[in-house]
Amino acid sequence: MNDPRGTAGPPPSDGAPGPLAQRGGGERPMSVLEAAGWTAAVTLVFVCLLRVLALLRPAPALDGAIGSLGAEPKLDVVGSFACQAAAYLLGLLGVRRAHAPRASLRELLGARRRTHAAFYPLAVVLGVALAGPIAALYEAIERRWPSGLSDARLVQAFVEASALDRVAFGLIFIALGPALEEAFFRGALARPMRWKHGAPLVVATTAVLFAAAHGEWQKLLPIAIFGVALGVLRVASGSLLPPIVLHGTYNAIQCFALLTAGGAGPAFEAPAAAGAALPETTSLPGWLVAVSSACALVLTALACALGNRAEGAARAREEDLR
Repeated sequence: MNDPRGTAGPPPSDGAPGPLAQRGGGERPMSVLEAAGWTAAVTLVFVCLLRVLALLRPAPALDGAIGSLGAEPKLDVVGSFACQAAAYLLGLLGVRRAHAPRASLRELLGARRRTHAAFYPLAVVLGVALAGPIAALYEAIERRWPSGLSDARLVQAFVEASALDRVAFGLIFIALGPALEEAFFRGALARPMRWKHGAPLVVATTAVLFAAAHGEWQKLLPIAIFGVALGVLRVASGSLLPPIVLHGTYNAIQCFALLTAGGAGPAFEAPAAAGAALPETTSLPGWLVAVSSACALVLTALACALGNRAEGAARAREEDLR
Protein backbone atom coordinates (compact mmCIF):
# COMPACT_ATOMS: atom_id res chain seq x y z
CA MET A 1 0.00 0.00 0.00
CA ASN A 2 2.44 2.93 0.50
CA ASP A 3 5.97 4.10 1.20
CA PRO A 4 7.29 6.72 3.61
CA ARG A 5 9.68 4.58 5.63
CA GLY A 6 12.50 7.06 5.44
CA THR A 7 10.36 9.99 6.53
CA ALA A 8 12.69 12.94 6.79
CA GLY A 9 12.57 14.06 10.38
CA PRO A 10 10.22 12.84 13.12
CA PRO A 11 6.68 14.14 13.39
CA PRO A 12 6.12 17.08 15.74
CA SER A 13 6.59 16.03 19.32
CA ASP A 14 3.59 18.01 20.58
CA GLY A 15 5.19 18.42 23.96
CA ALA A 16 5.44 15.77 26.63
CA PRO A 17 2.93 12.93 26.60
CA GLY A 18 0.16 12.95 29.16
CA PRO A 19 0.47 11.45 32.64
CA LEU A 20 0.40 7.73 33.09
CA ALA A 21 -2.38 7.77 35.65
CA GLN A 22 -6.06 8.52 35.20
CA ARG A 23 -6.56 11.90 33.55
CA GLY A 24 -9.19 14.49 34.34
CA GLY A 25 -12.71 13.79 33.09
CA GLY A 26 -12.30 10.03 33.51
CA GLU A 27 -9.87 9.75 30.56
CA ARG A 28 -7.42 6.85 30.81
CA PRO A 29 -4.26 6.66 28.66
CA MET A 30 -3.76 3.60 26.45
CA SER A 31 -0.63 1.44 26.48
CA VAL A 32 0.87 -0.27 23.44
CA LEU A 33 -0.29 -3.63 24.79
CA GLU A 34 -3.84 -2.35 25.22
CA ALA A 35 -3.82 -0.99 21.66
CA ALA A 36 -2.75 -4.41 20.39
CA GLY A 37 -5.50 -6.03 22.43
CA TRP A 38 -8.18 -3.74 21.01
CA THR A 39 -6.93 -4.44 17.49
CA ALA A 40 -6.95 -8.20 18.07
CA ALA A 41 -10.46 -8.06 19.52
CA VAL A 42 -11.84 -6.01 16.62
CA THR A 43 -10.13 -8.28 14.08
CA LEU A 44 -11.52 -11.39 15.78
CA VAL A 45 -15.05 -9.97 15.72
CA PHE A 46 -14.60 -9.07 12.05
CA VAL A 47 -13.45 -12.58 11.15
CA CYS A 48 -16.31 -14.17 13.10
CA LEU A 49 -18.86 -11.95 11.33
CA LEU A 50 -17.32 -12.89 7.97
CA ARG A 51 -17.73 -16.56 8.85
CA VAL A 52 -21.35 -16.04 9.81
CA LEU A 53 -21.99 -14.13 6.60
CA ALA A 54 -20.35 -16.91 4.57
CA LEU A 55 -22.72 -19.43 6.16
CA LEU A 56 -25.76 -17.26 5.48
CA ARG A 57 -24.69 -16.47 1.91
CA PRO A 58 -23.07 -19.64 0.55
CA ALA A 59 -22.52 -18.35 -2.98
CA PRO A 60 -21.43 -14.71 -2.84
CA ALA A 61 -19.54 -12.97 -5.57
CA LEU A 62 -16.20 -11.66 -4.47
CA ASP A 63 -12.94 -12.10 -2.61
CA GLY A 64 -12.92 -10.65 0.90
CA ALA A 65 -11.90 -7.14 -0.01
CA ILE A 66 -12.17 -4.72 2.88
CA GLY A 67 -9.41 -5.37 5.36
CA SER A 68 -8.55 -8.50 3.35
CA LEU A 69 -7.66 -10.99 6.13
CA GLY A 70 -7.93 -13.85 3.66
CA ALA A 71 -10.78 -15.10 5.81
CA GLU A 72 -12.96 -16.46 3.02
CA PRO A 73 -12.15 -17.50 -0.54
CA LYS A 74 -15.17 -15.56 -1.75
CA LEU A 75 -17.19 -12.78 -0.21
CA ASP A 76 -19.17 -9.82 -1.51
CA VAL A 77 -17.84 -6.31 -1.06
CA VAL A 78 -20.92 -4.82 0.60
CA GLY A 79 -21.31 -7.73 3.01
CA SER A 80 -17.61 -7.65 3.88
CA PHE A 81 -17.77 -3.93 4.59
CA ALA A 82 -20.88 -4.40 6.73
CA CYS A 83 -18.97 -6.93 8.84
CA GLN A 84 -15.99 -4.60 9.11
CA ALA A 85 -18.18 -1.63 10.00
CA ALA A 86 -19.94 -3.57 12.76
CA ALA A 87 -16.64 -4.80 14.24
CA TYR A 88 -14.91 -1.43 14.10
CA LEU A 89 -17.87 0.49 15.47
CA LEU A 90 -18.02 -1.90 18.40
CA GLY A 91 -14.30 -1.27 18.90
CA LEU A 92 -14.77 2.50 18.79
CA LEU A 93 -17.53 2.36 21.37
CA GLY A 94 -15.49 0.01 23.56
CA VAL A 95 -12.42 2.26 23.49
CA ARG A 96 -14.54 5.29 24.29
CA ARG A 97 -16.17 3.55 27.25
CA ALA A 98 -12.84 2.32 28.62
CA HIS A 99 -10.61 5.33 27.94
CA ALA A 100 -12.75 8.47 27.51
CA PRO A 101 -16.29 7.85 28.78
CA ARG A 102 -17.17 11.55 29.08
CA ALA A 103 -15.85 12.58 25.67
CA SER A 104 -17.93 12.63 22.54
CA LEU A 105 -16.88 10.23 19.81
CA ARG A 106 -15.72 13.17 17.71
CA GLU A 107 -13.55 14.45 20.54
CA LEU A 108 -12.06 11.02 21.14
CA LEU A 109 -11.18 10.57 17.47
CA GLY A 110 -9.79 14.06 16.98
CA ALA A 111 -12.08 14.60 14.00
CA ARG A 112 -11.56 18.36 14.02
CA ARG A 113 -11.40 20.62 10.99
CA ARG A 114 -9.39 23.32 12.75
CA THR A 115 -5.93 22.61 11.41
CA HIS A 116 -3.92 24.26 8.66
CA ALA A 117 -5.83 24.10 5.37
CA ALA A 118 -2.69 23.14 3.45
CA PHE A 119 -2.77 19.66 4.99
CA TYR A 120 -5.70 18.67 2.77
CA PRO A 121 -4.13 19.27 -0.67
CA LEU A 122 -0.87 17.91 0.75
CA ALA A 123 -2.71 14.71 1.70
CA VAL A 124 -4.07 14.34 -1.84
CA VAL A 125 -0.66 14.82 -3.47
CA LEU A 126 0.98 12.48 -0.95
CA GLY A 127 -1.62 9.81 -1.72
CA VAL A 128 -0.76 10.07 -5.42
CA ALA A 129 2.99 9.95 -4.72
CA LEU A 130 2.72 6.89 -2.46
CA ALA A 131 0.60 4.79 -4.80
CA GLY A 132 3.41 3.77 -7.15
CA PRO A 133 6.11 2.88 -4.61
CA ILE A 134 3.74 0.91 -2.39
CA ALA A 135 2.30 -1.03 -5.32
CA ALA A 136 5.81 -1.76 -6.60
CA LEU A 137 6.93 -3.00 -3.20
CA TYR A 138 3.92 -5.29 -2.87
CA GLU A 139 4.38 -6.65 -6.39
CA ALA A 140 8.04 -7.40 -5.65
CA ILE A 141 7.12 -9.28 -2.46
CA GLU A 142 4.28 -11.09 -4.21
CA ARG A 143 6.57 -12.25 -7.03
CA ARG A 144 9.10 -13.60 -4.53
CA TRP A 145 6.58 -15.11 -2.10
CA PRO A 146 3.22 -15.59 -3.88
CA SER A 147 0.21 -15.35 -1.58
CA GLY A 148 -2.10 -17.41 -3.76
CA LEU A 149 -4.60 -14.53 -3.70
CA SER A 150 -5.55 -12.50 -6.73
CA ASP A 151 -7.03 -9.12 -7.54
CA ALA A 152 -8.54 -10.60 -10.69
CA ARG A 153 -11.83 -11.56 -9.03
CA LEU A 154 -12.10 -8.08 -7.57
CA VAL A 155 -11.60 -6.65 -11.05
CA GLN A 156 -14.15 -9.11 -12.40
CA ALA A 157 -16.70 -7.98 -9.84
CA PHE A 158 -16.22 -4.33 -10.83
CA VAL A 159 -16.48 -5.15 -14.53
CA GLU A 160 -19.66 -7.18 -14.11
CA ALA A 161 -21.33 -4.94 -11.51
CA SER A 162 -24.26 -2.70 -12.32
CA ALA A 163 -23.82 1.07 -12.29
CA LEU A 164 -25.45 1.26 -8.84
CA ASP A 165 -23.16 -1.46 -7.49
CA ARG A 166 -20.13 0.36 -8.85
CA VAL A 167 -21.20 3.50 -7.03
CA ALA A 168 -21.55 1.45 -3.82
CA PHE A 169 -18.12 -0.13 -4.34
CA GLY A 170 -16.59 3.29 -4.93
CA LEU A 171 -18.12 4.72 -1.79
CA ILE A 172 -16.85 1.78 0.24
CA PHE A 173 -13.30 1.73 -1.10
CA ILE A 174 -12.74 5.47 -1.42
CA ALA A 175 -14.82 7.04 1.37
CA LEU A 176 -16.43 4.74 3.93
CA GLY A 177 -13.65 2.17 4.31
CA PRO A 178 -10.84 4.73 4.77
CA ALA A 179 -12.93 6.79 7.19
CA LEU A 180 -13.73 3.71 9.28
CA GLU A 181 -10.16 2.44 9.45
CA GLU A 182 -8.71 5.87 10.20
CA ALA A 183 -11.31 6.46 12.90
CA PHE A 184 -10.13 3.32 14.67
CA PHE A 185 -6.36 3.33 14.15
CA ARG A 186 -5.50 7.04 13.90
CA GLY A 187 -8.39 8.08 16.13
CA ALA A 188 -9.57 5.69 18.84
CA LEU A 189 -6.12 4.13 19.31
CA ALA A 190 -3.79 7.03 18.51
CA ARG A 191 -5.29 9.72 20.72
CA PRO A 192 -5.42 7.77 24.03
CA MET A 193 -1.92 6.47 23.27
CA ARG A 194 -0.67 10.06 22.88
CA TRP A 195 -1.72 10.73 26.46
CA LYS A 196 0.96 8.24 27.52
CA HIS A 197 3.51 7.85 24.72
CA GLY A 198 5.49 10.10 22.40
CA ALA A 199 4.49 10.65 18.78
CA PRO A 200 7.10 8.33 17.14
CA LEU A 201 5.98 5.30 19.18
CA VAL A 202 2.30 6.04 18.51
CA VAL A 203 2.92 6.38 14.76
CA ALA A 204 4.93 3.14 14.65
CA THR A 205 2.49 1.17 16.80
CA THR A 206 -0.64 2.19 14.91
CA ALA A 207 1.13 1.49 11.60
CA VAL A 208 2.08 -2.05 12.64
CA LEU A 209 -1.37 -2.79 14.07
CA PHE A 210 -3.02 -1.37 10.94
CA ALA A 211 -0.90 -3.69 8.79
CA ALA A 212 -1.42 -6.72 11.03
CA ALA A 213 -5.21 -6.29 10.89
CA HIS A 214 -5.10 -6.91 7.13
CA GLY A 215 -3.92 -10.47 7.69
CA GLU A 216 -1.92 -11.28 4.55
CA TRP A 217 1.74 -11.23 5.58
CA GLN A 218 2.91 -10.27 2.09
CA LYS A 219 1.14 -6.93 2.60
CA LEU A 220 2.50 -6.36 6.09
CA LEU A 221 5.47 -4.16 5.11
CA PRO A 222 3.71 -2.16 2.37
CA ILE A 223 0.68 -1.45 4.57
CA ALA A 224 2.87 -0.64 7.57
CA ILE A 225 4.77 1.92 5.49
CA PHE A 226 1.46 3.39 4.39
CA GLY A 227 0.41 3.46 8.03
CA VAL A 228 3.53 5.45 8.92
CA ALA A 229 2.58 8.11 6.36
CA LEU A 230 -0.96 8.23 7.75
CA GLY A 231 0.32 8.46 11.31
CA VAL A 232 2.81 11.22 10.53
CA LEU A 233 0.07 13.26 8.88
CA ARG A 234 -2.25 12.61 11.84
CA VAL A 235 0.29 13.80 14.39
CA ALA A 236 1.55 16.72 12.32
CA SER A 237 -1.94 18.08 11.58
CA GLY A 238 -3.50 17.25 14.95
CA SER A 239 -6.62 16.14 13.07
CA LEU A 240 -8.06 12.85 11.85
CA LEU A 241 -9.39 14.41 8.63
CA PRO A 242 -6.14 14.78 6.60
CA PRO A 243 -5.27 11.06 7.05
CA ILE A 244 -8.76 10.16 5.84
CA VAL A 245 -8.17 12.29 2.72
CA LEU A 246 -4.78 10.62 2.18
CA HIS A 247 -6.24 7.12 2.64
CA GLY A 248 -9.17 7.83 0.33
CA THR A 249 -6.90 9.29 -2.37
CA TYR A 250 -4.63 6.26 -2.28
CA ASN A 251 -7.58 3.87 -2.49
CA ALA A 252 -9.07 5.85 -5.37
CA ILE A 253 -5.87 5.39 -7.35
CA GLN A 254 -5.87 1.67 -6.61
CA CYS A 255 -9.49 1.39 -7.75
CA PHE A 256 -8.65 3.22 -10.96
CA ALA A 257 -5.71 0.87 -11.54
CA LEU A 258 -7.94 -2.17 -11.04
CA LEU A 259 -10.59 -0.84 -13.40
CA THR A 260 -7.94 -0.02 -15.99
CA ALA A 261 -6.58 -3.54 -15.66
CA GLY A 262 -10.10 -4.88 -15.99
CA GLY A 263 -10.41 -3.30 -19.39
CA ALA A 264 -6.93 -4.28 -20.51
CA GLY A 265 -7.69 -7.57 -22.15
CA PRO A 266 -8.86 -11.17 -22.00
CA ALA A 267 -7.00 -11.93 -18.78
CA PHE A 268 -10.00 -10.47 -16.96
CA GLU A 269 -12.80 -11.90 -19.06
CA ALA A 270 -13.22 -14.73 -16.57
CA PRO A 271 -12.23 -15.18 -12.93
CA ALA A 272 -8.55 -15.97 -12.71
CA ALA A 273 -7.22 -19.08 -11.05
CA ALA A 274 -5.88 -18.83 -7.52
CA GLY A 275 -2.46 -17.27 -7.50
CA ALA A 276 -2.93 -15.35 -10.73
CA ALA A 277 -1.38 -11.91 -10.70
CA LEU A 278 -2.30 -8.64 -12.28
CA PRO A 279 -0.86 -8.23 -15.77
CA GLU A 280 2.72 -7.05 -15.98
CA THR A 281 1.45 -3.92 -17.73
CA THR A 282 0.35 -2.64 -14.30
CA SER A 283 4.00 -2.39 -13.19
CA LEU A 284 5.52 1.08 -13.19
CA PRO A 285 8.98 1.83 -14.64
CA GLY A 286 11.74 1.85 -12.05
CA TRP A 287 12.58 5.51 -12.61
CA LEU A 288 8.97 6.52 -11.95
CA VAL A 289 8.90 4.51 -8.73
CA ALA A 290 12.12 6.22 -7.63
CA VAL A 291 10.78 9.68 -8.43
CA SER A 292 7.49 8.95 -6.66
CA SER A 293 9.34 7.66 -3.61
CA ALA A 294 11.46 10.81 -3.44
CA CYS A 295 8.35 12.97 -3.79
CA ALA A 296 6.64 11.04 -1.00
CA LEU A 297 9.59 11.61 1.32
CA VAL A 298 9.70 15.32 0.52
CA LEU A 299 5.94 15.67 1.06
CA THR A 300 6.13 13.80 4.37
CA ALA A 301 8.94 16.11 5.52
CA LEU A 302 6.84 19.06 4.38
CA ALA A 303 3.94 17.81 6.51
CA CYS A 304 6.24 17.67 9.54
CA ALA A 305 7.54 21.18 8.85
CA LEU A 306 4.03 22.53 8.38
CA GLY A 307 2.94 20.91 11.62
CA ASN A 308 5.81 22.53 13.50
CA ARG A 309 5.21 26.01 12.11
CA ALA A 310 1.46 26.40 11.55
CA GLU A 311 -0.55 27.85 14.43
CA GLY A 312 -3.69 25.96 13.50
CA ALA A 313 -1.87 22.63 13.58
CA ALA A 314 -0.24 23.49 16.91
CA ARG A 315 -3.62 24.29 18.47
CA ALA A 316 -5.10 21.05 17.10
CA ARG A 317 -2.24 19.03 18.56
CA GLU A 318 -2.69 20.71 21.91
CA GLU A 319 -6.33 19.61 21.90
CA ASP A 320 -5.17 16.05 21.22
CA LEU A 321 -3.18 16.05 24.44
CA ARG A 322 -5.99 17.41 26.63
